[in-house]
Amino acid sequence: MDKKSLITLLLVLAGGILLGRYADIERKTEEPAVRQHSLPRYIYNSPAVYNSSPPSVDGIFSFADIAEKVRPSLVNISSVRFIEVRRSPFEFHFGDPFDDFFERFFDMPDRRRREQEPQRYRHEGTGSGFIVDPAGYVLTNYHVIQDAEEIKVTLYDDETYDAEIVGQDPRTDLAVVKISASREFVPLAMGDSDQIRVGDPVMAAGSPFGLEQTFTSGIISAKRQNVQVQGQNFGEMIQTDASINRGNSGGPLVDVYGRAIGINTAIFAPTGVFAGVGFAIPVNNAVRILDQLIEVGRVVRGWLGIEIREVDEAIMQQFELETGDGALVNMVHEETPAKKGGIERGDVIVNVSGREIKNVRQLQDIIASYSPGETVTVTVFRDGEKKELQVELGEMPEELPSAALPGEEAPVEEAQVQWKGIHVRNIDSAARRRHGLDSDDGVIIIRIDPESDAHGIGLRVADVIRQINRKEISNIEDFKTVTQEISLSDGVVFDILRNGRPVYLSYRRR
Repeated sequence: MDKKSLITLLLVLAGGILLGRYADIERKTEEPAVRQHSLPRYIYNSPAVYNSSPPSVDGIFSFADIAEKVRPSLVNISSVRFIEVRRSPFEFHFGDPFDDFFERFFDMPDRRRREQEPQRYRHEGTGSGFIVDPAGYVLTNYHVIQDAEEIKVTLYDDETYDAEIVGQDPRTDLAVVKISASREFVPLAMGDSDQIRVGDPVMAAGSPFGLEQTFTSGIISAKRQNVQVQGQNFGEMIQTDASINRGNSGGPLVDVYGRAIGINTAIFAPTGVFAGVGFAIPVNNAVRILDQLIEVGRVVRGWLGIEIREVDEAIMQQFELETGDGALVNMVHEETPAKKGGIERGDVIVNVSGREIKNVRQLQDIIASYSPGETVTVTVFRDGEKKELQVELGEMPEELPSAALPGEEAPVEEAQVQWKGIHVRNIDSAARRRHGLDSDDGVIIIRIDPESDAHGIGLRVADVIRQINRKEISNIEDFKTVTQEISLSDGVVFDILRNGRPVYLSYRRR
Protein backbone atom coordinates (compact mmCIF):
# COMPACT_ATOMS: atom_id res chain seq x y z
CA MET A 1 0.00 0.00 0.00
CA ASP A 2 1.44 3.37 -1.01
CA LYS A 3 1.68 6.33 1.32
CA LYS A 4 -1.28 8.16 -0.23
CA SER A 5 -3.60 5.15 0.22
CA LEU A 6 -2.48 4.70 3.83
CA ILE A 7 -3.22 8.33 4.67
CA THR A 8 -6.67 8.03 3.04
CA LEU A 9 -7.43 4.90 5.10
CA LEU A 10 -6.36 6.57 8.34
CA LEU A 11 -8.54 9.59 7.61
CA VAL A 12 -11.58 7.38 6.96
CA LEU A 13 -11.04 5.46 10.21
CA ALA A 14 -10.61 8.68 12.19
CA GLY A 15 -13.77 10.14 10.67
CA GLY A 16 -15.72 7.03 11.58
CA ILE A 17 -14.51 7.15 15.18
CA LEU A 18 -15.44 10.85 15.47
CA LEU A 19 -18.90 10.29 13.97
CA GLY A 20 -19.52 7.37 16.32
CA ARG A 21 -18.42 9.46 19.31
CA TYR A 22 -20.67 12.34 18.19
CA ALA A 23 -23.66 10.00 17.84
CA ASP A 24 -22.93 8.55 21.28
CA ILE A 25 -22.86 12.05 22.79
CA GLU A 26 -26.15 12.85 21.07
CA ARG A 27 -27.76 9.73 22.51
CA LYS A 28 -26.56 10.57 26.01
CA THR A 29 -27.73 14.17 25.94
CA GLU A 30 -31.22 13.60 24.57
CA GLU A 31 -34.00 13.13 27.18
CA PRO A 32 -35.00 9.62 28.17
CA ALA A 33 -38.25 8.43 26.63
CA VAL A 34 -41.40 9.80 28.20
CA ARG A 35 -43.47 7.25 30.12
CA GLN A 36 -46.34 6.22 27.85
CA HIS A 37 -49.68 6.96 29.52
CA SER A 38 -52.90 5.50 28.22
CA LEU A 39 -54.31 9.02 28.41
CA PRO A 40 -57.57 10.45 27.17
CA ARG A 41 -57.04 12.77 24.24
CA TYR A 42 -57.87 15.74 26.45
CA ILE A 43 -54.93 15.15 28.77
CA TYR A 44 -51.72 17.00 28.21
CA ASN A 45 -48.70 14.76 28.63
CA SER A 46 -45.63 16.38 30.11
CA PRO A 47 -42.19 16.04 28.53
CA ALA A 48 -40.86 15.62 32.07
CA VAL A 49 -39.48 12.17 32.76
CA TYR A 50 -39.17 9.98 35.81
CA ASN A 51 -35.48 9.30 35.33
CA SER A 52 -34.53 12.98 35.17
CA SER A 53 -33.41 15.03 38.16
CA PRO A 54 -35.90 17.13 40.15
CA PRO A 55 -35.78 20.93 39.84
CA SER A 56 -32.88 22.62 41.61
CA VAL A 57 -31.03 25.91 41.86
CA ASP A 58 -27.25 25.53 41.75
CA GLY A 59 -27.70 21.86 42.57
CA ILE A 60 -29.95 22.59 45.57
CA PHE A 61 -33.50 21.21 45.43
CA SER A 62 -36.15 23.96 45.50
CA PHE A 63 -39.95 23.83 45.72
CA ALA A 64 -40.04 27.26 44.05
CA ASP A 65 -39.43 25.75 40.62
CA ILE A 66 -42.28 23.30 41.17
CA ALA A 67 -44.64 26.11 42.12
CA GLU A 68 -43.69 28.04 38.98
CA LYS A 69 -44.66 25.06 36.84
CA VAL A 70 -48.00 24.61 38.57
CA ARG A 71 -49.18 28.22 38.95
CA PRO A 72 -50.36 28.81 35.35
CA SER A 73 -52.62 25.73 35.55
CA LEU A 74 -53.97 26.25 39.07
CA VAL A 75 -57.41 27.86 39.42
CA ASN A 76 -59.71 29.08 42.14
CA ILE A 77 -63.34 28.03 41.73
CA SER A 78 -66.16 30.13 43.18
CA SER A 79 -69.61 28.56 43.09
CA VAL A 80 -73.06 29.87 43.92
CA ARG A 81 -76.00 27.71 44.84
CA PHE A 82 -79.45 28.70 46.07
CA ILE A 83 -81.13 27.05 49.05
CA GLU A 84 -84.87 27.20 49.62
CA VAL A 85 -86.04 27.52 53.22
CA ARG A 86 -89.71 27.49 54.15
CA ARG A 87 -90.54 29.60 57.19
CA SER A 88 -92.68 28.07 59.89
CA PRO A 89 -96.47 28.60 59.42
CA PHE A 90 -96.75 29.01 63.19
CA GLU A 91 -94.67 32.18 63.31
CA PHE A 92 -96.42 34.84 65.41
CA HIS A 93 -97.22 38.40 64.19
CA PHE A 94 -98.57 41.54 65.73
CA GLY A 95 -102.29 41.77 64.99
CA ASP A 96 -103.33 44.41 62.46
CA PRO A 97 -107.09 45.05 62.04
CA PHE A 98 -106.49 46.54 58.56
CA ASP A 99 -104.86 43.36 57.08
CA ASP A 100 -108.19 41.62 56.42
CA PHE A 101 -109.75 44.87 55.21
CA PHE A 102 -107.15 45.51 52.51
CA GLU A 103 -107.10 41.86 51.41
CA ARG A 104 -110.92 41.69 51.11
CA PHE A 105 -111.63 44.96 49.33
CA PHE A 106 -108.43 45.78 47.47
CA ASP A 107 -107.24 42.22 46.61
CA MET A 108 -103.92 42.82 48.39
CA PRO A 109 -102.16 39.63 49.60
CA ASP A 110 -101.93 38.92 53.28
CA ARG A 111 -98.46 39.91 54.47
CA ARG A 112 -98.38 36.95 56.88
CA ARG A 113 -99.28 34.45 54.13
CA ARG A 114 -96.67 35.98 51.82
CA GLU A 115 -93.95 35.50 54.44
CA GLN A 116 -94.74 31.80 54.71
CA GLU A 117 -93.69 31.16 51.10
CA PRO A 118 -90.29 29.46 50.53
CA GLN A 119 -87.37 31.85 50.72
CA ARG A 120 -84.32 31.42 48.44
CA TYR A 121 -80.95 32.06 50.03
CA ARG A 122 -77.71 32.54 48.12
CA HIS A 123 -74.87 30.30 49.30
CA GLU A 124 -71.34 30.91 48.04
CA GLY A 125 -68.58 28.36 48.19
CA THR A 126 -64.97 28.19 47.10
CA GLY A 127 -62.63 25.45 46.00
CA SER A 128 -59.77 24.69 43.66
CA GLY A 129 -59.04 22.90 40.43
CA PHE A 130 -56.45 22.57 37.68
CA ILE A 131 -56.51 22.84 33.91
CA VAL A 132 -56.12 19.57 32.02
CA ASP A 133 -56.55 20.77 28.44
CA PRO A 134 -55.64 23.94 26.51
CA ALA A 135 -59.33 24.37 25.61
CA GLY A 136 -60.05 25.22 29.25
CA TYR A 137 -61.26 21.98 30.81
CA VAL A 138 -60.70 22.04 34.59
CA LEU A 139 -60.60 18.98 36.85
CA THR A 140 -61.98 19.42 40.38
CA ASN A 141 -64.02 17.66 43.07
CA TYR A 142 -67.71 17.00 42.61
CA HIS A 143 -68.47 18.44 46.05
CA VAL A 144 -66.90 21.76 45.01
CA ILE A 145 -69.48 22.37 42.25
CA GLN A 146 -72.38 20.24 43.50
CA ASP A 147 -75.75 21.89 42.70
CA ALA A 148 -73.96 25.09 41.61
CA GLU A 149 -75.98 27.49 39.44
CA GLU A 150 -73.13 29.93 38.90
CA ILE A 151 -69.40 29.12 38.59
CA LYS A 152 -66.47 31.46 38.16
CA VAL A 153 -62.85 30.45 37.66
CA THR A 154 -59.91 32.71 38.57
CA LEU A 155 -56.43 32.11 37.16
CA TYR A 156 -53.00 33.01 38.49
CA ASP A 157 -53.03 36.27 36.52
CA ASP A 158 -56.24 37.37 38.35
CA GLU A 159 -58.32 36.92 35.18
CA THR A 160 -61.80 35.63 36.07
CA TYR A 161 -64.07 33.70 33.69
CA ASP A 162 -67.49 32.13 33.81
CA ALA A 163 -67.51 28.34 33.67
CA GLU A 164 -70.03 25.56 33.26
CA ILE A 165 -70.23 21.98 34.44
CA VAL A 166 -69.61 19.49 31.64
CA GLY A 167 -69.35 16.27 33.65
CA GLN A 168 -69.63 15.00 37.19
CA ASP A 169 -69.30 11.69 39.00
CA PRO A 170 -70.48 11.61 42.63
CA ARG A 171 -69.18 8.06 43.08
CA THR A 172 -65.55 9.21 42.71
CA ASP A 173 -66.16 12.83 43.84
CA LEU A 174 -64.73 14.13 40.56
CA ALA A 175 -66.06 16.70 38.11
CA VAL A 176 -64.97 18.71 35.07
CA VAL A 177 -65.92 22.32 34.35
CA LYS A 178 -65.18 24.24 31.14
CA ILE A 179 -63.96 27.83 31.16
CA SER A 180 -66.07 30.03 28.87
CA ALA A 181 -63.31 31.71 26.86
CA SER A 182 -61.78 31.44 23.40
CA ARG A 183 -58.15 31.72 24.51
CA GLU A 184 -55.78 28.83 25.08
CA PHE A 185 -54.85 27.80 28.62
CA VAL A 186 -51.84 26.08 30.15
CA PRO A 187 -52.66 22.49 31.20
CA LEU A 188 -50.92 20.79 34.10
CA ALA A 189 -48.80 17.74 33.33
CA MET A 190 -50.02 14.39 34.63
CA GLY A 191 -47.87 12.06 36.69
CA ASP A 192 -48.42 8.38 37.39
CA SER A 193 -49.99 7.76 40.80
CA ASP A 194 -49.22 4.05 40.50
CA GLN A 195 -45.50 4.87 40.70
CA ILE A 196 -45.55 6.94 43.90
CA ARG A 197 -43.83 5.73 47.06
CA VAL A 198 -44.44 6.43 50.71
CA GLY A 199 -41.93 9.12 51.69
CA ASP A 200 -41.87 10.90 48.31
CA PRO A 201 -41.93 14.72 48.68
CA VAL A 202 -45.07 16.42 47.38
CA MET A 203 -46.75 19.82 47.21
CA ALA A 204 -50.45 20.57 47.71
CA ALA A 205 -51.77 23.56 45.74
CA GLY A 206 -55.05 25.40 45.95
CA SER A 207 -57.05 28.18 47.59
CA PRO A 208 -57.46 27.37 51.29
CA PHE A 209 -59.99 29.69 52.96
CA GLY A 210 -60.19 31.55 49.64
CA LEU A 211 -56.47 32.44 49.69
CA GLU A 212 -55.59 31.85 46.04
CA GLN A 213 -52.39 30.30 44.70
CA THR A 214 -51.28 28.75 47.99
CA PHE A 215 -48.65 25.99 48.11
CA THR A 216 -47.72 23.69 50.99
CA SER A 217 -45.18 20.88 51.10
CA GLY A 218 -44.91 17.50 52.75
CA ILE A 219 -44.52 13.85 51.90
CA ILE A 220 -46.69 10.93 50.93
CA SER A 221 -47.53 9.52 54.35
CA ALA A 222 -49.38 6.39 53.24
CA LYS A 223 -51.41 4.77 50.49
CA ARG A 224 -54.79 3.89 51.97
CA GLN A 225 -57.01 1.11 50.64
CA ASN A 226 -60.18 2.19 52.38
CA VAL A 227 -61.13 5.67 53.60
CA GLN A 228 -64.59 6.78 54.74
CA VAL A 229 -65.36 10.44 53.95
CA GLN A 230 -68.74 11.69 55.16
CA GLY A 231 -70.31 8.28 54.72
CA GLN A 232 -68.77 7.64 51.29
CA ASN A 233 -66.20 4.92 50.86
CA PHE A 234 -63.10 5.57 48.76
CA GLY A 235 -61.17 2.43 47.88
CA GLU A 236 -57.89 4.20 47.18
CA MET A 237 -56.53 7.43 48.65
CA ILE A 238 -53.13 9.07 48.95
CA GLN A 239 -52.43 10.27 52.49
CA THR A 240 -50.17 13.29 52.91
CA ASP A 241 -49.02 15.67 55.62
CA ALA A 242 -48.83 18.57 53.16
CA SER A 243 -51.23 21.09 54.67
CA ILE A 244 -54.73 20.88 53.18
CA ASN A 245 -57.59 23.03 54.42
CA ARG A 246 -61.07 24.12 53.38
CA GLY A 247 -60.86 25.52 49.87
CA ASN A 248 -58.03 23.18 48.82
CA SER A 249 -60.53 20.61 47.55
CA GLY A 250 -60.04 19.95 43.85
CA GLY A 251 -56.51 21.33 43.73
CA PRO A 252 -53.59 19.18 42.61
CA LEU A 253 -51.17 17.21 44.74
CA VAL A 254 -47.96 17.35 42.67
CA ASP A 255 -44.65 15.52 42.69
CA VAL A 256 -41.18 17.07 42.53
CA TYR A 257 -41.46 17.38 38.74
CA GLY A 258 -44.60 19.51 39.00
CA ARG A 259 -46.94 16.78 37.75
CA ALA A 260 -50.34 16.09 39.27
CA ILE A 261 -50.39 12.76 41.09
CA GLY A 262 -53.57 13.39 43.06
CA ILE A 263 -56.63 15.60 43.59
CA ASN A 264 -56.85 17.07 47.10
CA THR A 265 -60.16 15.91 48.53
CA ALA A 266 -60.46 15.51 52.29
CA ILE A 267 -58.79 16.07 55.66
CA PHE A 268 -58.96 14.49 59.08
CA ALA A 269 -59.74 17.50 61.25
CA PRO A 270 -61.03 16.73 64.75
CA THR A 271 -60.47 20.39 65.68
CA GLY A 272 -61.88 21.79 62.43
CA VAL A 273 -58.48 22.64 60.93
CA PHE A 274 -55.70 20.59 59.37
CA ALA A 275 -54.15 18.07 61.76
CA GLY A 276 -51.42 16.64 59.53
CA VAL A 277 -53.63 14.08 57.79
CA GLY A 278 -54.95 14.92 54.32
CA PHE A 279 -56.22 12.73 51.50
CA ALA A 280 -56.02 12.98 47.72
CA ILE A 281 -57.68 10.91 44.99
CA PRO A 282 -54.98 9.22 42.85
CA VAL A 283 -54.78 11.02 39.50
CA ASN A 284 -54.86 7.73 37.59
CA ASN A 285 -58.42 7.23 38.86
CA ALA A 286 -59.36 10.53 37.23
CA VAL A 287 -57.48 9.81 33.99
CA ARG A 288 -59.55 6.66 33.48
CA ILE A 289 -62.86 8.53 33.43
CA LEU A 290 -62.01 11.96 31.99
CA ASP A 291 -63.05 11.09 28.46
CA GLN A 292 -66.50 10.09 29.65
CA LEU A 293 -66.89 13.11 31.92
CA ILE A 294 -66.10 15.49 29.06
CA GLU A 295 -67.88 13.70 26.22
CA VAL A 296 -70.84 12.06 27.97
CA GLY A 297 -71.17 14.16 31.11
CA ARG A 298 -71.19 11.15 33.42
CA VAL A 299 -69.39 7.84 33.88
CA VAL A 300 -70.97 4.69 32.45
CA ARG A 301 -69.69 1.60 34.27
CA GLY A 302 -70.14 -2.11 33.83
CA TRP A 303 -72.12 -3.85 36.58
CA LEU A 304 -72.69 -7.39 37.81
CA GLY A 305 -75.29 -6.79 40.52
CA ILE A 306 -73.61 -8.58 43.42
CA GLU A 307 -72.37 -7.78 46.91
CA ILE A 308 -68.89 -9.04 47.71
CA ARG A 309 -66.41 -9.25 50.56
CA GLU A 310 -62.75 -10.09 51.07
CA VAL A 311 -61.51 -13.64 51.55
CA ASP A 312 -59.87 -14.04 54.96
CA GLU A 313 -58.28 -17.03 56.70
CA ALA A 314 -61.55 -18.29 58.18
CA ILE A 315 -63.26 -18.20 54.80
CA MET A 316 -60.25 -19.85 53.16
CA GLN A 317 -60.53 -22.78 55.56
CA GLN A 318 -64.30 -23.23 55.52
CA PHE A 319 -64.60 -22.81 51.73
CA GLU A 320 -61.53 -25.01 51.16
CA LEU A 321 -59.60 -22.36 49.23
CA GLU A 322 -55.88 -22.63 48.57
CA THR A 323 -55.21 -18.87 48.75
CA GLY A 324 -56.84 -15.68 49.97
CA ASP A 325 -57.14 -14.32 46.44
CA GLY A 326 -60.52 -13.48 44.98
CA ALA A 327 -63.79 -11.97 46.22
CA LEU A 328 -66.55 -13.89 47.98
CA VAL A 329 -70.07 -13.30 46.64
CA ASN A 330 -72.18 -12.35 49.65
CA MET A 331 -75.39 -11.64 47.73
CA VAL A 332 -76.74 -11.81 44.17
CA HIS A 333 -79.52 -9.32 43.46
CA GLU A 334 -82.54 -10.45 41.49
CA GLU A 335 -82.89 -9.55 37.81
CA THR A 336 -79.21 -8.62 37.46
CA PRO A 337 -76.48 -9.66 35.01
CA ALA A 338 -74.90 -11.87 37.68
CA LYS A 339 -78.17 -13.69 38.36
CA LYS A 340 -78.79 -14.22 34.66
CA GLY A 341 -75.19 -15.34 34.12
CA GLY A 342 -75.33 -18.05 36.79
CA ILE A 343 -73.27 -16.47 39.58
CA GLU A 344 -74.40 -17.80 42.97
CA ARG A 345 -74.05 -16.70 46.56
CA GLY A 346 -70.97 -18.38 48.05
CA ASP A 347 -69.01 -18.29 44.79
CA VAL A 348 -65.48 -16.94 45.02
CA ILE A 349 -64.64 -14.91 41.90
CA VAL A 350 -60.98 -15.46 41.01
CA ASN A 351 -60.69 -14.29 37.39
CA VAL A 352 -62.46 -12.02 34.90
CA SER A 353 -61.63 -12.54 31.21
CA GLY A 354 -58.07 -13.63 31.95
CA ARG A 355 -57.38 -11.01 34.63
CA GLU A 356 -56.61 -12.48 38.06
CA ILE A 357 -58.67 -11.14 40.97
CA LYS A 358 -56.68 -10.56 44.16
CA ASN A 359 -59.24 -8.64 46.21
CA VAL A 360 -62.59 -6.87 46.24
CA ARG A 361 -61.26 -3.54 45.00
CA GLN A 362 -59.59 -5.11 41.99
CA LEU A 363 -62.79 -6.89 40.99
CA GLN A 364 -64.78 -3.67 41.29
CA ASP A 365 -62.26 -1.75 39.17
CA ILE A 366 -62.09 -4.42 36.49
CA ILE A 367 -65.86 -4.75 36.12
CA ALA A 368 -66.30 -0.97 36.09
CA SER A 369 -63.71 -0.67 33.31
CA TYR A 370 -65.98 -2.57 30.90
CA SER A 371 -68.92 -1.04 29.07
CA PRO A 372 -72.51 -2.19 29.61
CA GLY A 373 -73.42 -4.86 27.08
CA GLU A 374 -69.95 -6.40 26.96
CA THR A 375 -69.71 -10.10 27.80
CA VAL A 376 -67.00 -11.21 30.23
CA THR A 377 -65.84 -14.64 31.34
CA VAL A 378 -66.16 -14.88 35.11
CA THR A 379 -64.22 -17.72 36.73
CA VAL A 380 -65.58 -18.78 40.11
CA PHE A 381 -64.54 -21.31 42.71
CA ARG A 382 -67.66 -23.28 43.76
CA ASP A 383 -67.78 -26.39 45.94
CA GLY A 384 -64.13 -27.21 45.31
CA GLU A 385 -64.27 -26.74 41.56
CA LYS A 386 -63.59 -23.90 39.14
CA LYS A 387 -66.40 -22.89 36.80
CA GLU A 388 -66.38 -20.43 33.90
CA LEU A 389 -69.51 -18.33 33.41
CA GLN A 390 -70.36 -16.00 30.52
CA VAL A 391 -71.95 -12.82 31.88
CA GLU A 392 -73.26 -9.89 29.86
CA LEU A 393 -72.66 -6.78 31.97
CA GLY A 394 -75.33 -4.21 32.69
CA GLU A 395 -74.99 -0.52 33.52
CA MET A 396 -74.27 0.38 37.12
CA PRO A 397 -77.29 2.25 38.55
CA GLU A 398 -76.78 5.64 40.16
CA GLU A 399 -78.06 4.34 43.50
CA LEU A 400 -77.22 0.85 44.69
CA PRO A 401 -79.37 -1.08 47.19
CA SER A 402 -78.36 -0.36 50.77
CA ALA A 403 -78.90 -2.33 53.94
CA ALA A 404 -81.30 -1.14 56.59
CA LEU A 405 -80.33 -0.73 60.20
CA PRO A 406 -80.79 -3.82 62.38
CA GLY A 407 -83.96 -3.97 64.39
CA GLU A 408 -84.53 -5.10 67.94
CA GLU A 409 -85.98 -8.42 69.04
CA ALA A 410 -87.82 -8.55 72.32
CA PRO A 411 -86.85 -11.42 74.64
CA VAL A 412 -89.35 -14.28 74.62
CA GLU A 413 -89.70 -16.81 77.37
CA GLU A 414 -89.29 -20.05 75.47
CA ALA A 415 -86.65 -22.63 74.58
CA GLN A 416 -83.38 -20.88 73.84
CA VAL A 417 -79.69 -21.71 73.63
CA GLN A 418 -76.66 -19.67 74.67
CA TRP A 419 -73.23 -19.66 72.99
CA LYS A 420 -70.32 -17.24 73.44
CA GLY A 421 -72.59 -14.46 74.71
CA ILE A 422 -75.57 -14.82 72.35
CA HIS A 423 -79.00 -16.29 73.11
CA VAL A 424 -80.88 -17.81 70.18
CA ARG A 425 -84.28 -19.42 69.73
CA ASN A 426 -86.26 -21.07 67.00
CA ILE A 427 -88.16 -18.97 64.47
CA ASP A 428 -91.91 -18.97 65.01
CA SER A 429 -94.74 -17.44 62.98
CA ALA A 430 -94.54 -14.16 64.93
CA ALA A 431 -90.82 -13.80 64.17
CA ARG A 432 -91.49 -14.61 60.52
CA ARG A 433 -94.07 -11.86 60.22
CA ARG A 434 -92.01 -9.31 62.12
CA HIS A 435 -88.83 -9.86 60.10
CA GLY A 436 -90.39 -10.76 56.76
CA LEU A 437 -88.83 -14.24 56.68
CA ASP A 438 -89.79 -16.82 54.07
CA SER A 439 -89.34 -19.90 56.27
CA ASP A 440 -88.78 -21.17 59.80
CA ASP A 441 -85.28 -22.42 58.97
CA GLY A 442 -82.52 -21.03 61.16
CA VAL A 443 -82.32 -19.55 64.64
CA ILE A 444 -82.74 -15.92 65.63
CA ILE A 445 -80.57 -13.99 68.10
CA ILE A 446 -82.70 -12.51 70.87
CA ARG A 447 -79.99 -11.26 73.23
CA ILE A 448 -76.24 -10.59 73.08
CA ASP A 449 -73.59 -9.60 75.58
CA PRO A 450 -71.74 -6.53 74.18
CA GLU A 451 -68.48 -7.77 75.75
CA SER A 452 -68.76 -11.29 74.32
CA ASP A 453 -66.88 -13.13 71.59
CA ALA A 454 -70.07 -13.27 69.54
CA HIS A 455 -70.37 -9.49 69.56
CA GLY A 456 -66.74 -9.26 68.47
CA ILE A 457 -67.49 -11.60 65.57
CA GLY A 458 -70.11 -9.12 64.40
CA LEU A 459 -73.32 -10.90 65.38
CA ARG A 460 -76.22 -8.68 66.46
CA VAL A 461 -79.71 -8.95 67.93
CA ALA A 462 -82.31 -10.05 65.31
CA ASP A 463 -79.72 -11.73 63.09
CA VAL A 464 -80.97 -15.04 61.68
CA ILE A 465 -78.25 -17.70 61.64
CA ARG A 466 -78.73 -20.06 58.69
CA GLN A 467 -75.34 -21.77 58.41
CA ILE A 468 -72.20 -22.13 60.51
CA ASN A 469 -69.05 -23.29 58.75
CA ARG A 470 -71.28 -24.17 55.77
CA LYS A 471 -73.42 -26.54 57.86
CA GLU A 472 -77.16 -25.96 57.76
CA ILE A 473 -78.84 -24.62 60.89
CA SER A 474 -82.58 -25.37 60.89
CA ASN A 475 -83.28 -25.08 64.62
CA ILE A 476 -81.67 -24.76 68.04
CA GLU A 477 -80.77 -28.47 68.05
CA ASP A 478 -78.65 -28.00 64.93
CA PHE A 479 -77.18 -24.88 66.51
CA LYS A 480 -76.13 -26.74 69.66
CA THR A 481 -74.57 -29.58 67.65
CA VAL A 482 -72.57 -27.37 65.30
CA THR A 483 -71.37 -24.85 67.90
CA GLN A 484 -69.85 -27.69 69.97
CA GLU A 485 -67.47 -28.32 67.06
CA ILE A 486 -66.37 -24.70 66.63
CA SER A 487 -62.80 -23.64 67.41
CA LEU A 488 -62.37 -19.86 67.21
CA SER A 489 -58.62 -20.31 66.77
CA ASP A 490 -59.31 -22.37 63.62
CA GLY A 491 -61.85 -19.84 62.35
CA VAL A 492 -65.60 -19.71 61.96
CA VAL A 493 -67.88 -18.46 59.16
CA PHE A 494 -71.52 -17.54 59.88
CA ASP A 495 -74.10 -17.28 57.10
CA ILE A 496 -76.75 -14.94 58.52
CA LEU A 497 -79.78 -12.98 57.40
CA ARG A 498 -79.80 -9.37 58.58
CA ASN A 499 -82.89 -7.30 57.76
CA GLY A 500 -83.68 -9.59 54.88
CA ARG A 501 -80.19 -9.48 53.40
CA PRO A 502 -77.71 -12.38 53.47
CA VAL A 503 -74.32 -11.67 55.05
CA TYR A 504 -71.20 -13.76 55.61
CA LEU A 505 -69.41 -13.06 58.90
CA SER A 506 -65.96 -14.57 59.45
CA TYR A 507 -63.73 -14.59 62.51
CA ARG A 508 -60.47 -16.16 63.61
CA ARG A 509 -58.93 -15.64 67.02
CA ARG A 510 -55.29 -14.57 66.86
